[in-house]
Amino acid sequence: MPKIFKFGGALLSKASNVSHMYRLVEKHKNQPLVIIVSAIGKTTNNLEKLYHISQTKNQEALRKSFFKIKKQHFNLVETLKVRNEDIIISKLEESFSHLYNKLSNNYDNYYEGYDQIISFGEKFSGIIIYHFLQNKQLPVKFIDACEIIHTDNKFTNATVKWKETESLIKQKVSTSLNNGQIILTQGFIASNGKGFITTLGREGSDFSAAIIAYSLNAREVCIWKDVPGLMNADPRIFPDAIKIPHISYNEAIELAFYGASVIHPKTIQPLKKKNIILKVCPFFQPDCTPTLINSSENDDTEIPKIILKERQTLLSISSKNLEFITEENFLRVFETINSHRVHINLMQNSAVSFSIIFNENIHKLNKILTDLNNDFILKYNQNLSLLTIRHYNDKIIKKYLNNKEVFLSQKNRTTIQILIK
Repeated sequence: MPKIFKFGGALLSKASNVSHMYRLVEKHKNQPLVIIVSAIGKTTNNLEKLYHISQTKNQEALRKSFFKIKKQHFNLVETLKVRNEDIIISKLEESFSHLYNKLSNNYDNYYEGYDQIISFGEKFSGIIIYHFLQNKQLPVKFIDACEIIHTDNKFTNATVKWKETESLIKQKVSTSLNNGQIILTQGFIASNGKGFITTLGREGSDFSAAIIAYSLNAREVCIWKDVPGLMNADPRIFPDAIKIPHISYNEAIELAFYGASVIHPKTIQPLKKKNIILKVCPFFQPDCTPTLINSSENDDTEIPKIILKERQTLLSISSKNLEFITEENFLRVFETINSHRVHINLMQNSAVSFSIIFNENIHKLNKILTDLNNDFILKYNQNLSLLTIRHYNDKIIKKYLNNKEVFLSQKNRTTIQILIK
């Protein structure tokens, strides 16, 4: 039964970190192991900006942004100081050339084009990490994730074709593992099986790990992070955050649903189905006990969990003649939201209005406003934050609402959500 290691892009952005990753992998080289890597650093965000610039046809801005991304990757290769540097440079040059050519394509579907461009981040990191580990004499084999994870055509948030994907993974990965090889592949990206790249949703590399673990009946998935484990809040925002030693699959699903950044929302479900252990492991303190996620719910309510989603947009929709918001109106609004790939983080309705909160995206907001403006009164606020507290109490609510303006709130027995500024 193999182990699955997933390394996030922040951990791969420096040569010292890549060397540390090698040492972690080297310790497990004598057991079946699959490694999944993300795009390095902020490459995905930078490629997203690059794609948007390509839509404007501003060639000077495009070249400047393109070479900035290229320089970041070539600098990493240079600082790694490996014997096969010329091979890595050659492979990267070829891949960057393909990227530049694709930027000039006129895509009929914005989201299809988005996936073709964004996916290069994982392609670049796969090239670098594979050749680096090969240089270290590890028995590593690279398998492109697009060859083993097949999806439908819902670009930017594709649905996995599970039977087809499971068969491909068993066919292409199992034999190599049995032959003592370490498998390296990319997270986040997949294909529709017809030559077009798709993606699994932002931060989807965790989901890639779960897909492969499910298909191989893996023993455990280890997600390596630059934190001590799963924290009850983001320590970059909340300095009093503490480590959670253990939670259940169900609690992890709840936290992922509400936006916890450590775990992708789709990751837990396939692991739960086969009772595969998930560990959130401290990258810089590998000997410390990781957070354990399994079926036991005994510890779920022990520690309150705080999730803050920043850069939120509140859009309020009401009828122009102040009629009730009917099922027909709801259907129209939801069809519009779905067509523009908007994920709703919270919604609330009254007799005459309907409000939704979603991640700030001016492109998508303008599309929605254009589509609904003729039939509804539309009001929106931006730069808000959505605070979610699991297993709350009055003291902790008061603590985090101090001097905050509240726009909207909802709560049930276990969770309170408050939109604040």
